[in-house]
Amino acid sequence: MTHSNVDRLSGLFTAIFTPLTLDGKLALEHFPALLEFQRNAGVDGVAVCGTNGEGFSLSVDERKRTIDAAISNRGTLTIIAGTGASSVTDAVDLTKYAASAGADAVLVLPPFFVKAPSDQGLADYYKAVLNAADVPVILYNIPQFTAVPITDGLLELLKGEANVAGIKDSAGDWNRTLDLINRYSHLRIYTGSDRLLADGYTHGAAGCISGGANAFPEVLAGVRDAWFADSTGTLAREEQKRFDQLIDITIKYPFISSTKSIIANRGLPRLGVRPPLTNLDKTHEEALIRELKQTNFL
Repeated sequence: MTHSNVDRLSGLFTAIFTPLTLDGKLALEHFPALLEFQRNAGVDGVAVCGTNGEGFSLSVDERKRTIDAAISNRGTLTIIAGTGASSVTDAVDLTKYAASAGADAVLVLPPFFVKAPSDQGLADYYKAVLNAADVPVILYNIPQFTAVPITDGLLELLKGEANVAGIKDSAGDWNRTLDLINRYSHLRIYTGSDRLLADGYTHGAAGCISGGANAFPEVLAGVRDAWFADSTGTLAREEQKRFDQLIDITIKYPFISSTKSIIANRGLPRLGVRPPLTNLDKTHEEALIRELKQTNFL
């Protein structure tokens, strides 16, 4: 069974940055500018306090304040709040808070400190979150960071839970993403790997939750719009090739800090990252921006 309130949960979502100063302090005064940039590019919504939002480095209180800032400045954007945590009590607390604050859905990592937990243990964690509040819950599969995948065994144990709305699959394995789309047609499956956006749309994914959209939301929106213009996927795949060029450039550098450097060069506030991440140094930023200009992305 899928949560009934899922009408706003399709399309292109930016896994948006949490605004931090260069020395890692929360700078929520910059959130309105970040959200306006996304709205103007035509994205459908944002996911806050996820991987690109450095939710793993924020305290529970900071995550609540960030969720509030996103909701207060949302305009027409759908808001998905990242509420997963190693502690089930933190995850439950954050989920309750996000629902009461007005988030449209929550995105929930598995508890990521204990490796190789049993499916039953994961199901117990997720059931506590699912029962915490009446809000659509998107399970977050990113095993390259958590080392805790969302398995078929777990999904079987969660069958019938009313608040399960979908899965964000960021593992980057198209065969697994396609299997999720085909096997769990009652759930909304989102590609979390930017290279799979066109394939996802063509094969029935609900959309994409994209880190790359922070810096170039209009390029991702071009892939989405091309699919709506031509449901065979031909135009979308052509747009995807252009975006893949962009990925090939940015993956040469630390992703979050380099993307924050890019948006500073696009007229947005200059933001930093929090340890253990490090800010991009001047030499690497100059090389990155030079290559983006040479390829007409800037």
